[in-house]
Amino acid sequence: MAASTYENELFEKLKVIRKGYRAPRQVLQSLYARMMLEYSVYEFTKARFERLIDKSLDAKDQEQFYQLSKQYSEWINRYQTGCTISEQGYEMECNFEDKKKRVGS
Repeated sequence: MAASTYENELFEKLKVIRKGYRAPRQVLQSLYARMMLEYSVYEFTKARFERLIDKSLDAKDQEQFYQLSKQYSEWINRYQTGCTISEQGYEMECNFEDKKKRVGS
């Protein structure tokens, strides 16, 4: 049953380029795996930036803080709208930040 749950969620996100065709399970699994990889890399990089910025604040290194903050801002802006992954004519949008968080911030 768990497999069908994530498949249903993926189908909701899929943009079908080939009209009228349901994506094969292999394509769904590939998209899901790539989505999880993208998300993992995003979360790792975000945590790394935050850790380095906190370290520069603790060290009271203003120059490093500004440099890291600028890099972090540029990096986060690239992911603000998420990314699109594709497989065999199917595309899926990946959003990394919770929309509720962004609106409430």
